Amino acid sequence: MIEVTHIIGHVTIQDMGRSGVAHLGVSSGGALDKHALMLANRLVANPDNTPALELSSGEIQLSFDNDTWVALCGAEYDAKIAKRPLWNGWRAKVNKGEQLTIRGPKKGMLGYLAVAGGIDGERVLNGYGTDLRAQFGGHHGRHLQTGDKLVQMKASPPSFSRPVGAVQRANDGILRALPGPELALFSEPSRKAFWHSSWQVSPQRDRMGVRLSGATLTTQTEVNLRSHGVMPGVIQVPPSGEPIVLLADAQTTGGYPRIASVIEADLWKLAQTRTGVPIRFTHVSPSQAEDANYEWQQYFYRLSRAMDAS
Repeated sequence: MIEVTHIIGHVTIQDMGRSGVAHLGVSSGGALDKHALMLANRLVANPDNTPALELSSGEIQLSFDNDTWVALCGAEYDAKIAKRPLWNGWRAKVNKGEQLTIRGPKKGMLGYLAVAGGIDGERVLNGYGTDLRAQFGGHHGRHLQTGDKLVQMKASPPSFSRPVGAVQRANDGILRALPGPELALFSEPSRKAFWHSSWQVSPQRDRMGVRLSGATLTTQTEVNLRSHGVMPGVIQVPPSGEPIVLLADAQTTGGYPRIASVIEADLWKLAQTRTGVPIRFTHVSPSQAEDANYEWQQYFYRLSRAMDAS
């Protein structure tokens, strides 16, 4: 059992999300930075889809009632197990009775804490020992609170011989994107501005999407579209002219023109970009989008080889 002894800020339990249910109006959900979640899970030998904690800004203290291993990936936090540092991108051992404290982040937006054996995303006990799954729906429900108790999926997780870390990929602020179905409806100055201007992440952001500040995008004529399917990565332009990039919890249908779509391999960059920080879009082809996914596959393949050899 893992007890939340103190918490400030929003912390949720997230996995890789749902697929194949968009036609029912159900968003994909899941971690906003899926690659960081995968990395944290792999460092502690969990399957990629194992639920873990998604951390934002604030502080959390966790107390462990058994020996285990944890890994913290994504944004850079100040984290300590008792008085020992837990480095970003590394796994480390937590002994029974020790407390893990995580504050920040100092860089980035979201961190992912994976526990060897996994966290049961469908079972959270409150301070009175009541199972909250019926009230809050596990990791699809509320933020964690002080006094909550997390249940490990495996009572006897794998035992490792030593800490292991990985070099996390750098966020260059350049988002590769495919042209959207309505790109041609935008004026030529707007198309040029979208691809060649710098954009800033505005304070209007949540798990559903991020609004960008910069040039005002306009269509050549007034556009009335029927409702159409959307997904994470799609960039819609509402009447205000400020583009909105959809994220994991976005709705499944929309009616605004879609100027482009951020490729899956780069969505993590936007999730980790702080408010006010500039980003840019660069046009890619479908084959280049496939190459970008292959880059991630190779990253995790090399990680597996290195961990097997350690």
